[in-house]
Amino acid sequence: MKEVDKDGLKAPAFAALALAFASFGDAFLYPFLPVNFGIVGVPVVWVGVLLSINRFVRIFSNTMIVHVLAKYGLRSTVIVAVMLAIASTLGYGIAKGLIVWVLFRIIWGLAFSAMRIGILGYALHQNRQGLALGVSRSLQESGPMILLFMAPMLLRYFDVRSIFYLLGFLSLPALYFAFRLPVVDDKTPALESKRLLSRPTSLNSITLVSAIIIDGIIVVVLGVLFLHYREGISLVTATTVAAFYLGFRRLCLVALSPAGGWIADRLGLERVFNLSMILVVAGLIFIVGGWIEVGAVIVFAFYSINSAVTPGSASKKNSHSLAGIAENATWRDIGSAVGTLIGGFLITSPHVNNVLIVAIFAMTLLLLIHLGVTQRALKLFYLWK
Repeated sequence: MKEVDKDGLKAPAFAALALAFASFGDAFLYPFLPVNFGIVGVPVVWVGVLLSINRFVRIFSNTMIVHVLAKYGLRSTVIVAVMLAIASTLGYGIAKGLIVWVLFRIIWGLAFSAMRIGILGYALHQNRQGLALGVSRSLQESGPMILLFMAPMLLRYFDVRSIFYLLGFLSLPALYFAFRLPVVDDKTPALESKRLLSRPTSLNSITLVSAIIIDGIIVVVLGVLFLHYREGISLVTATTVAAFYLGFRRLCLVALSPAGGWIADRLGLERVFNLSMILVVAGLIFIVGGWIEVGAVIVFAFYSINSAVTPGSASKKNSHSLAGIAENATWRDIGSAVGTLIGGFLITSPHVNNVLIVAIFAMTLLLLIHLGVTQRALKLFYLWK
């Protein structure tokens, strides 16, 4: 088995393609389950739980996966995770009863966690880490994007259970890419600490709050914001416009992540992280100011770049690179899960804009702390005093 080529991008690209194909089943559930829950025997009150349970699983599994990687290595872990992912997709086709659905969603959450951290592990073994992180993020997001375009055709020509069997079959190339992965020159170092999380650094705090706002609240209430700011807009129009911008968000993840990584290799991961987050805050200010279209474009474009380079920055903030990545991913998962719940409560609330203003203020303050602006300001204050 060949070792990883540190000057090429084949290893992280193959790992990302494995996840792209393996994610077909999960991606299909998001447009399918909220409408067809009765057909598969899922109570309506459990739809949101089933769609989000994988995120909560990842909160607890990310650190565990690092221990697994330390024992078995990147390649073996990714191969097993791909097998579990395909099994979960096939499982949706045979699932009868809520408990079985919960079981397969938990399996998917564990598989995704292992594949995601495995991808980042391969990217960190490259000399051009920024580009490797960006390309791998783009490729792994391409799978769900392609599936969303395929979904209407699948629903038109196939029955429900046949769709999941077909998706399981279409996911098989993931095994090809997983088995083609190289063995890295050394196994992931053992992780001494077994704590789930430590006190968040400034970077992880920004990751948490930005995920709450963008991955959670904004994604859920974007249509509501159009209703608040555009007089006379219909519910259908607001939904359609919101769907367009959420589709643009997915496109940005695919198209802009490699560009962000390429720039990071030249300017530095930390510099690109800081600049992109400043622009994200500026975009959020546009949104709460009523310029939703401009704000959404800025936020989704630069947040795509930011989320691609953040794992690289997180790896350099921890003596154990994969542990730093896993912890950062856990804070992002917590943020997106909590933000989604908050966004659900805000759908019918007249205070959605006020909540966003408070959240953006908190994010701005954390960013200033991360940049060291507040420390320098305090020093100048005491010197002047």
